Amino acid sequence: MEPVLDWEARYQESSVPWERTGLNPAFVAWQSWLRDHQGGTVVVPGCGRSPELQAFADMGFNVIGVDLSPSAAQFQETVLAAKGLDGKLVVSNLFDWSPDTPVDFVYEQTCLCALKPDHWRAYENLLTRWLRPGGTLLALFMQTGESGGPPFHCGKAAMEQLFSEQRWIWDETSVRSEHPLGVHELGFRLTLR
Repeated sequence: MEPVLDWEARYQESSVPWERTGLNPAFVAWQSWLRDHQGGTVVVPGCGRSPELQAFADMGFNVIGVDLSPSAAQFQETVLAAKGLDGKLVVSNLFDWSPDTPVDFVYEQTCLCALKPDHWRAYENLLTRWLRPGGTLLALFMQTGESGGPPFHCGKAAMEQLFSEQRWIWDETSVRSEHPLGVHELGFRLTLR
């Protein structure tokens, strides 16, 4: 599948308006729950330069960051090494990569909304292969209220259809997270059946 944008060029040009200056508020809200479930492996697809990868590693998770951008992966490797943390960084198209064994968690922050909607079903299938049964998807669904993108609007009704109850158990408690682009995300914890 073809990427929507040249992500490497965006990082090289510092044209990355989706980046936050700190942790996503939803991640902060989930931290106590994560501390009760730590010790597993988490994949962060489209990790970019997000601080959540380092936060997971700092909490004791085995982290795997996957991104198309070599400079974003290098940034993560440098930050992890400077903090004495371990992590695996993979430079790849998501659809060309898979973990060696199913993982415990996937942290979906801004990857889905960067994919064209006709790729969403393939992405959801990919996540079901990455996660072990009973594994958790920490999902932040972008709410732009507009057509077009990226970022593409990931309305709750469409997400409930995409991540259907046949394969996923939704924790209906949502977290609203304001985004630097002037929109917001709705965060949900989903468990793979």
